[in-house]
Amino acid sequence: MQGTETNMAQESSGAIRSVERAAAVVQAIAHAGKSGSRLTDLAVATGLSKTTVHRLLGTLTSLGWVEVDESSSAYVLGLPLVGIGMAASDRHGFTSLAAPHLNRLAELTGDTVYLTVRAGSHAVCVDRLVGTYPIRATTTHIGERRMLGSCAGSLALLAWAEEDEVDRLLTSIHATQLSGTALPDPGALPALIQRARTTGFTQAPTTLVPGVDGIGVPIVGVSGKAIAAFSIEAVSARLSEPRRSHVVEWMKREAAVFAQRLQQIDGAANEGTVRRLLQPGTA
Repeated sequence: MQGTETNMAQESSGAIRSVERAAAVVQAIAHAGKSGSRLTDLAVATGLSKTTVHRLLGTLTSLGWVEVDESSSAYVLGLPLVGIGMAASDRHGFTSLAAPHLNRLAELTGDTVYLTVRAGSHAVCVDRLVGTYPIRATTTHIGERRMLGSCAGSLALLAWAEEDEVDRLLTSIHATQLSGTALPDPGALPALIQRARTTGFTQAPTTLVPGVDGIGVPIVGVSGKAIAAFSIEAVSARLSEPRRSHVVEWMKREAAVFAQRLQQIDGAANEGTVRRLLQPGTA
């Protein structure tokens, strides 16, 4: 009995050390700022071996908490980690700027409104406002990740990405689906993307709740590519014509005004702008 308790204590101690080491790596990356930190520098900063840091980075990357800047090979904080922090703290920067637009859309539609940004092959919900309509379709929480193309907002991010990025992401989604993960049908995505580019918005049923549809519109940067997206979810009957056209018009207007505001703050108005404004304490 005593031996079992000793083993359990040792396992618990080992798990705690792993968490502490992972936290130290995340903290070191955060301290490095927007330029990120390389493997060697992280080992020095944390006092851990390169092998240990490399193993921890592999786990953190698979979770989406850490990403690799391909231009510098440095590790930076992933947007899901930012989303988790935002879920437990006051809103700053990007979500503060977007709040008036979410409020107007929630008031106009009465439906649940989402603000999403891209993190690699996923979309991250960074803010959400539940509408007043009695049947509330709340299927995504702040900080939650969804594969691009799996819902209206993430489909808008995919449809308005760079063309070579769209091809790469479609291949990635297909490969992931083959592994058995429940994802959108890759074969249907090209037609949905083309229709979205023609109409200026996405419409897709949620994969989580039967009878619920979503509409998404991109928030585009100066390059014409999506740097974020507004989306709403509602029971399907509420998104049929003629109401759908009104909802789309409201969403496009708010997205355009928000995009102009971002350009006033940063003339580049790109994904880097969004990432910087998502850091707590910025404005």
